[in-house]
Amino acid sequence: MKLYFVRTDPVQEVAAEPATLDLLTDILRPKAVEPRATPEFLSTARSLGWPLVYDEKLPAGVVHCRPSSPDAVEPPTLAEVEGYLAALMRVTTSQP
Repeated sequence: MKLYFVRTDPVQEVAAEPATLDLLTDILRPKAVEPRATPEFLSTARSLGWPLVYDEKLPAGVVHCRPSSPDAVEPPTLAEVEGYLAALMRVTTSQP
């Protein structure tokens, strides 16, 4: 499963649907061998202390780092996230 991280400032919690959040929690759990992420990423993620929240409304694979206030912005759909990432990775060539 690919994980897509979406950030809406100010970040106060990390939310994902249950299976995605369980996977993220497993990835962040300290282990004798850390095969899936760099030590720098893991130590940073573990030190933030943001609450992890199950959110059934989020699509699988999307992790939303968001404010916890009730009037927070709605999370983007998986199609919107994929479109945004595709636009970032698109190689453009310019002609003189």
